[in-house]
Amino acid sequence: MKKLLLTSILLTISYTMFAQSKSQLGVRMGLNNAKVLNSGLDNKSGLYTGLFLAVRFTDSYTMQPEIIYSNQGGNASYRNGEDLNINYVSIALANKFFVSKNQGFHFILGPSLDINFDDNFINLINDNGDNLEITPIDLAVFGGIGYEFDFGLALELRYKQGLIDLDFNDSGEYGGNAEENQLNRVFQIGLAYKFNM
Repeated sequence: MKKLLLTSILLTISYTMFAQSKSQLGVRMGLNNAKVLNSGLDNKSGLYTGLFLAVRFTDSYTMQPEIIYSNQGGNASYRNGEDLNINYVSIALANKFFVSKNQGFHFILGPSLDINFDDNFINLINDNGDNLEITPIDLAVFGGIGYEFDFGLALELRYKQGLIDLDFNDSGEYGGNAEENQLNRVFQIGLAYKFNM
């Protein structure tokens, strides 16, 4: 009986929160400045673009699930070196905390699961992993700041830090210290726009 009562209360609270929330579909796009830490690679410029659903629960909190394409990696630091180009499909959960009720300034925090579009689990199964150089996935955390205007446009600056070693075979192919993990680091600057629904 207690479980049923507790479940009913939780469902009622959840329904009330979602009923009072305002959802808007939107797009994000901008520039990446990516680097593979602990490697011999230089910074690489790339693009990111994708869709999100902004669910505004309160005046000070918005939860924003996102699906984003992000071009990352690094450029060779010497003339005949090989650049590293990684194309990710990122599934992220951005949490936006607004400073005050009628202000657009906000802080952004959240996790991200980045799936390597080229070297992924399908390639791992089909090729037995012999040709994979970069890990199929990366887990990341991100944070940043932004400003949202009343008409739906937002300016954002984010920092994303990968948590998984990119060197799938521990080959040390991209230079640096072989004992240190080679991790993604990305600075993002761009725009977001929410459509009126």
